[in-house]
Amino acid sequence: MNLIKCPNGHFYNADKLQTCPHCANEKIHITNDTAPATKQKDIDTYVPDNKLADTYSQMSKRLVSGWLVCIAGNMKGDCFSLYTGNNHIGRDTSMNVMLFKEPTVSRNNHALIHYDTDTAVFTLTTQCNGVLLNHVPVTAKQPVTLSHHDHIQIGDCILIFIPLCGPDFNWSES
Repeated sequence: MNLIKCPNGHFYNADKLQTCPHCANEKIHITNDTAPATKQKDIDTYVPDNKLADTYSQMSKRLVSGWLVCIAGNMKGDCFSLYTGNNHIGRDTSMNVMLFKEPTVSRNNHALIHYDTDTAVFTLTTQCNGVLLNHVPVTAKQPVTLSHHDHIQIGDCILIFIPLCGPDFNWSES
C-alpha cells in the first residue's frame, strides 16, 4: 500500500487511486456530513483510468458543434457541449457527455453522437438497449441522423439536441 497525503491533508492509497478521492468528493459537494455513508471508507471513490486534465486538454483542441440539454432525469437543466468528431455519452467522467447522476445510463459508451465536418451531419449510434430518438428505439446496426430539437432518451434521462454547426454555419467557413 502506497499511503500518501494530498496537499489538503487527506490520506489515500496511491497504488489504487490516481488522485485524492476525498478532494474529488468535495468538488461535487459530497462530505461526510452529506454522504449516505457514515464512514469515509464507505464513500464511492471511483477514479477513471485517464486523468480529467488529459480529457480537458483533448477537448480544448476541438470546436463546439452543438449542445445537449437535459429536460428529464436527475440532471434536469444541465447542458452538455458537443464537439466536432465523436462525443461519447455515459456516466463515467472520461465521457464527453458525463451523465454521472443518471443510474440508468451505462458507465461507458452508452451512446455516441458524431459530427462530421465534411457533411455537416450529426449522427447518433448506440451499442446498448434503452436509447430512443423521438420515442423510436435506436439500434446498433444503423446510425440515425439528428435534427434540431430531437429528443434523445438514454435510460430515464431525456436530452434535447441543439446543433450549432450545419448548413448555415460551419467552423471551416468562419
